[in-house]
Amino acid sequence: MAVVDHGGFTAASRAVFVSQPALSLAVKELERELGTPLFARVGRGVRLTAAGAALLGPARQALRDVETGRAAVAAVAGVMAGSLSVCSLPTLAADPLAGLVGQFRQHHPGVRVDLAAPESGRELFDLVEGGTCELGLTDALHVPESFESIDLGSQSLVFIHPPGTSTSRARGGVEVAVTDETPFVAAPEGTSTRRLLDEQLGALGITPMLAVASALREAIIPLVLAGAGAALVPEALATFAEQFGAVVSRPDPAAVRRIALVYRSGELSPAAARFCELAGLPDFVGNLGVDESEL
Repeated sequence: MAVVDHGGFTAASRAVFVSQPALSLAVKELERELGTPLFARVGRGVRLTAAGAALLGPARQALRDVETGRAAVAAVAGVMAGSLSVCSLPTLAADPLAGLVGQFRQHHPGVRVDLAAPESGRELFDLVEGGTCELGLTDALHVPESFESIDLGSQSLVFIHPPGTSTSRARGGVEVAVTDETPFVAAPEGTSTRRLLDEQLGALGITPMLAVASALREAIIPLVLAGAGAALVPEALATFAEQFGAVVSRPDPAAVRRIALVYRSGELSPAAARFCELAGLPDFVGNLGVDESEL
């Protein structure tokens, strides 16, 4: 796994604190035991063979099972320690992931949380399925049947517009005219927020005019503030953008998506089980600003 994760034997040997000859010998012994090469040596680098690729998922799971065993023993001894790997769609990182992780850490400060940011739901499911991450926070739409999930309620998304955008007062807040000429800053096609934007404008009979397609999610709010166009973002991010002058308006009909915490069927590590337990508590979720009434 070190050779795979670090791209070669030299970097892997440094990462696991063994000499390169010892690491090479260990891999050769494993290949001899399995009866087939796991790596093809290409120049100064290596790549996985078909057999090596087939071993990748089970190997990650084996390492995770070892970690789960250690954590289970520690839990019996009354010590919650170790690590927990969680992946999340980028637009769920600020809300609700940050709140979930923050409150989990308050309960269990001895657990290190490792976060990953896959670009799409498919990549997120692959990370969880392959054992790279134990839990995934995602749009609840189209969760594979092989996964278990915890419904975390719904998240509202709103429009943010550049500072100085013309507005009118409407019942319940500010109204901004959105037309075919309204430029939008959006994530690439295939992402959950882009799907929601297309659906939202489609319901209004509007074909979005894409001004900027940004795979850099952290750049979307600065782009709006700089006047590049409007965007559809989670309400928590809109509140932040509003502090810097962005104009916020609520779409009609409302843009809402369901959120789920997903994991593979089977035994979870004590840290993951506790994270899921806390995430499913109404009081815990209610503190994060999601719609508790829909749980």
